[in-house]
Amino acid sequence: MVRIAADMTWLVGRTPLVDLARLSPPDCRIIGKLDAWNPSGSNKDRAALGMIRHAIDSGFLKPGGTIIECSSGDLGLATAIIGRRLGYHVILTMPASVAPDRRNLLLAVGAEVVTTEAATGMRGAMARAEALTKTTDGAVCLQAFTNRANARTHAETTAREIWEDTDGQVDAVVVPIGTGGTAAGCASFFAPLGVRVIGVEPATSAVLNGGKAGVHNIAGLGAGFIPDILSPADLSEVLAVTDEQARESTQRLMREESLLLGPASGAVTFAAITLAQQDDNTDKIIVAVLPDAAERNLDNSMNETP
Repeated sequence: MVRIAADMTWLVGRTPLVDLARLSPPDCRIIGKLDAWNPSGSNKDRAALGMIRHAIDSGFLKPGGTIIECSSGDLGLATAIIGRRLGYHVILTMPASVAPDRRNLLLAVGAEVVTTEAATGMRGAMARAEALTKTTDGAVCLQAFTNRANARTHAETTAREIWEDTDGQVDAVVVPIGTGGTAAGCASFFAPLGVRVIGVEPATSAVLNGGKAGVHNIAGLGAGFIPDILSPADLSEVLAVTDEQARESTQRLMREESLLLGPASGAVTFAAITLAQQDDNTDKIIVAVLPDAAERNLDNSMNETP
């Protein structure tokens, strides 16, 4: 039977599950969902495609229009490759402090990059994106932190895939918290099914646990504020993971499971292992959503020898 995708957007989602047998304790099973296997190398492809399709279906994004988003990381790349493939101009705003290689990658795939003052951080880039949207004809700003289509996409794809691929045999799902889409979507899908959803955030920027925003080295996690699309009360709990714990778990994924994943995946894996070691999770199945690949994160000390 011939299996040929019409274009790269058809390859978004339906990522595989894999047993993390070497990282699991004897009396609990940890399974990784390899969302780094999406076309751009992260789970952000799901959100980007879902938000863009929603904008098109709602009539906000017309043929030949412009997609604007504030992102210097995986969401920016996902928006760029999917937006460009669907025929739209893509503008991404980000602080000038973003590493040149990340900007160059976005330029290589055809996006326009607008930098803002480094001192204003991502909030300054967000403000610039909103301003550009108001002054650009036919422009739509995706606004992933407030866009309900982000969460809905993860409910309809990420969460449903986990449920179907485990044949409903899942007790807990551990998710990264960045824009909040994965966590909110999984929480809304799994709540009626009695499956716990546990979020993961950086220990030095544990805002969902009542802490203050701070600097961390786990790309893809911890925006420094609670996303509008996510209610922390919808999660069973939120675990805080340190940079060192994420780094060590990233190394374990590479060296023990031969999975080339990034720091957010390491953080989620550490949280899943922590849960699996608790007495009340004996004989349970825990699925860890592993959102990022290793290649674009080798510059953040995740590959240093302990």
